[in-house]
Amino acid sequence: MILLAIFLFCIVSVKIFFVSVVDGSELQLRAISQWTRGLPLIAERGKISDTNGNTLAVSYTTFDVYVRAKEVDNPAEVASYLSTMLSVDYDFVYEKAINRNISESKIKSQISTELASKIGAKNFDGVFLSENSKRYYPYGDLLTQVLGFTTIDNIGQAGIEAYFQDELEGLNGKLLVESDLQGKELDNTLRWYMPSVSGMDIELTIDTRIQLAAENALENLMAEQKPKSATAIVMNPKNGEILAMATSPSFDLNNPPRDNVEYLLSTMKNQAIVDVYEPGSTFKVLTMASSLEAGTAKLTDTFYDPGYRIVDGEKIKCWKTKGHGHQSLTDGLCNSCNSVFVDLALRLGTENFYSWLKKLGIGSKTGIEFLGEASGIMMDANVVKRVDLARMGFGQAIAVTPIQLVTAFATTVNGGNKPQPHFVKSMTSASGKTINFEEKYATTKVLSKETSDIINMMLEETVSKTGKLTFIPGYEIGGKTGTSQKYENGKIVQKYVSSFIGTYPASKPEYVVYVMADEPSSGQYFGSVVASPYAKQIFQGIFEAKNFAPVNEEEDLKKVEKNIEMPNLVGKSLTEASNILIGLKLLFEIDGEGGIVTHQFIPAGTMLFENYTVVLQCGG
Repeated sequence: MILLAIFLFCIVSVKIFFVSVVDGSELQLRAISQWTRGLPLIAERGKISDTNGNTLAVSYTTFDVYVRAKEVDNPAEVASYLSTMLSVDYDFVYEKAINRNISESKIKSQISTELASKIGAKNFDGVFLSENSKRYYPYGDLLTQVLGFTTIDNIGQAGIEAYFQDELEGLNGKLLVESDLQGKELDNTLRWYMPSVSGMDIELTIDTRIQLAAENALENLMAEQKPKSATAIVMNPKNGEILAMATSPSFDLNNPPRDNVEYLLSTMKNQAIVDVYEPGSTFKVLTMASSLEAGTAKLTDTFYDPGYRIVDGEKIKCWKTKGHGHQSLTDGLCNSCNSVFVDLALRLGTENFYSWLKKLGIGSKTGIEFLGEASGIMMDANVVKRVDLARMGFGQAIAVTPIQLVTAFATTVNGGNKPQPHFVKSMTSASGKTINFEEKYATTKVLSKETSDIINMMLEETVSKTGKLTFIPGYEIGGKTGTSQKYENGKIVQKYVSSFIGTYPASKPEYVVYVMADEPSSGQYFGSVVASPYAKQIFQGIFEAKNFAPVNEEEDLKKVEKNIEMPNLVGKSLTEASNILIGLKLLFEIDGEGGIVTHQFIPAGTMLFENYTVVLQCGG
């Protein structure tokens, strides 16, 4: 009997040890969950601000309304009051107030503090309020596709809000009260308050002043050129900071069009990062830089353009069907001559060309902090024919994302250093600890400074000679336009993508500005007409925001003095019209292959300045 007693005592002792020590914490938590009822305390979502401290997204306190049916004394009175105050169905509230099989039921989320105070003042048994928060965007529809938005439960659904969900959401807390077996709160008992921890605040590289300039320019572009959509990017080429990024159309982030899913999905998409397109002539800058760096082209090279090149038996036309004649290498870029870039691409060869494009980041994601980034489309090098390579040289037969193109372009103009594009400058925790991201985004040396300097010189001369719609007196701007046709079902159609990419200051760029219009329908589609004027508006916005004063403005103004009257050329032969424009010192671009001018996009009688570019549509 003694041995049996000792044995049983040992078993009980071991069990007590396991219950109190080994499983103690878990059992204690289970006990607390049975003794108490809890209401969640939603953590405040982290704030998002721009580089100047302007708030772009912030959370404010709201309240959720709950009922505990087991504690409700007068369900009809509670249902009548709450349905009236919260604008919800009476039967819905009444059903929740009498359903004692459920511990607690939520009636409505995110009501205002004022409304919560009125409900709390009624002191209804069984009606509880829990703190919550709601997202608010002070600028409404600014940065729609970049910031993104959250669900009603404060979960990031798109943009920065979704990408940095874990950092922004914080840690929820709880308010626990002791209750009886039926779940009723016990009077004069302890309450446990487990505070929430706010999410991290994020400071972006975005400059709201420049962003506003970009979005205003796109608004004008949409109204005047009537494209399907338009995109703009402003980047600091030295370090990859995104100073502005906009896509139009957009919507107010405080009121996403959730009732129109198709429209919501199309407008919430950040086209600058997730969509690809054939870049056209803006890509010629990359071909030029690769050729110079590889040593297959030099400034003393000359070319002859009869208006086409024949490669593998196929005729590849230049946009100027009559040809540019004899040109230097710089002239080739200024004139955007396709023939020159066919030659440069063929000189490089497929393997060499692909190697340089890879170094510039073409064909791969940039790594920008955004979900769904596309990597672009490039043909497998093993199946590339000479005619394919020739077309790639001037931006066809290859697809890029706008951010990919801007990053590669930035590499060619900032001394040859490839930047890492990024949105985030720093993050700050609720405790005040700040994490700076500047060192994380290092540049990679890709091209020589000599090549970069030549590219900058060429881009400035391009604007000086043919880019008057981007020219701003007193400011040194470089740039390149692009116009590419679209393919549908494997065939070229009369739909275009018009673009411009430029720099300021041209000799040592601190800003890269990109504008793209998808399928303009106003009758004009050349990048010089559809995109350049709106890039000019963004540049002017930058100069105003940064207080950049003009230099030699009076001298530059003489270059754009409007003293030439546009003649009526409709009905004239292309040869006659060309001679008239050359005599007036006006430049021209030709749409169509006929010999008769059927339409001119600058009305007769319009006053123009020297070297202004006129678009003539030809047929017959």
